Amino acid sequence: MPFPVKVLLVLAVVAVVVVLYGRLVGRRDPEQRYSGLTDGVRARISREISSGRTVNAIKLYREATGAPLVDAKRAVSSWFVPGRGPGVKDAVASWTEGRLTDEARLRISALIEADRRDEARALYAEATGASEAESRAIIRSWDTTQNY
Repeated sequence: MPFPVKVLLVLAVVAVVVVLYGRLVGRRDPEQRYSGLTDGVRARISREISSGRTVNAIKLYREATGAPLVDAKRAVSSWFVPGRGPGVKDAVASWTEGRLTDEARLRISALIEADRRDEARALYAEATGASEAESRAIIRSWDTTQNY
């Protein structure tokens, strides 16, 4: 193999390694301090995702953690947002944060046991200010045996 071809091949391999390293590890500023995922940052990211502003959520995640873009996208795409996902965790948070009173919780459980889920969903949405999609997800997985 001629010498120029060898040099070109070595340069191509080095370029591929540099690009892969940059994508996998990412660029971090060693002088920058990252706040980490505090409760406040998590809440802001959840609000951005709920509002459909995924790009802003990714930006917030990267600013807080210094994670590479690929990792931040992966984390935000699998992020648990109140109102999405299984729902039981959201129902617990709604009650403990004072958004759902004892009376509303008991009434929702009674409606679910009576197989009147649409009314239960409407009551949950009214009591907590949740969207229709959020309340539907929560009511779908509401466990009437739990003491929310």
